[in-house]
Amino acid sequence: MTDAIRPTGHGLWPTPSWLSATWAFAESTFFFIVPDLPLSWACLGGVRQGLNALAAVMLGSLLGGILMYALAASQPDLMRAAVAHVPFVRAAMFGTVEASYREHGPMGMLYGPTSGIPYKIYAILAPEFFGVASFVLTSIPARLERLALSWLVFTMLGQILGSAIAAHRRLTFVLFGLLWVGIYGFYWSKS
Repeated sequence: MTDAIRPTGHGLWPTPSWLSATWAFAESTFFFIVPDLPLSWACLGGVRQGLNALAAVMLGSLLGGILMYALAASQPDLMRAAVAHVPFVRAAMFGTVEASYREHGPMGMLYGPTSGIPYKIYAILAPEFFGVASFVLTSIPARLERLALSWLVFTMLGQILGSAIAAHRRLTFVLFGLLWVGIYGFYWSKS
């Protein structure tokens, strides 16, 4: 068996770091499915695999956020219109982020993880309020705040259910998929 398909941790298929980073980059730009999906899968496979995925997701998110910030700094109206067309982005989200930035400055980004407002909106509105260094420094705890919860929950599940996961890889994959379909079905029903 090659390293690319060799089961790791509890016998799950590995989640390559490049996949986690690419997914996070895409989600922080125009993709609409959160990077928690590959992150949580990696966490079921073991603590080390989950930590590697968390680091990759953070890197991909930050790179995507910096790109969105830079594009919005030069073309704010174009970027606002482009992000407004991302599925499940609502017009009210822009006003909420603007109000948060006016009231809290860069720290307003720390309210994003609990609001359900995509990071990409924070990234494209930030140039109007503060510089790129503040954006990057505040992005780190803002992204980590939400991603750490996914990492913790799924790492604990992987540790608790390790032997069952190892014995039933395909069933785990199906249940994992159904869980995320349910999460997104619930989220999208509220949008």
